[in-house]
Amino acid sequence: MRVAKTWNGLDFLARLDRAAGRSIVAIGVNVAVETKRITHKQSGTLARSTHAAPRSANHNSDEGLAQAGDLMSMGGTPKAEHSEFGPAIEVGSWLPYACVEWVGRAHPGLQQGLEAVRGARADAIVAQAFAEEGLAGRR
Repeated sequence: MRVAKTWNGLDFLARLDRAAGRSIVAIGVNVAVETKRITHKQSGTLARSTHAAPRSANHNSDEGLAQAGDLMSMGGTPKAEHSEFGPAIEVGSWLPYACVEWVGRAHPGLQQGLEAVRGARADAIVAQAFAEEGLAGRR
């Protein structure tokens, strides 16, 4: 008896890449949201400037835009770009004083936003993205 097998490797790799990209974007957006929530606020510009963005984004006008409104709502959902490590985005604030506030003054910031998302919450995001591509694991 002969058995025919069809290898759908390219389709599988494409679905894997889409699921990984959606996972990275969703985790990044969640980290930005948590960071905004806990960021020390004086004028509010630092919190409004915190966002997830494609790696190729130009942040030269971030400060002016953040003074006018929230960059997360202005920019929409970022697209993951390919890097040597796979799909990637950037999360943070590119204002000159962001690191001074978050690190130098020991105010809550990006690290705490990341800690709020990692673990079970990030696992659920990844599981959902892979399930949406038909790549759900068995338990």
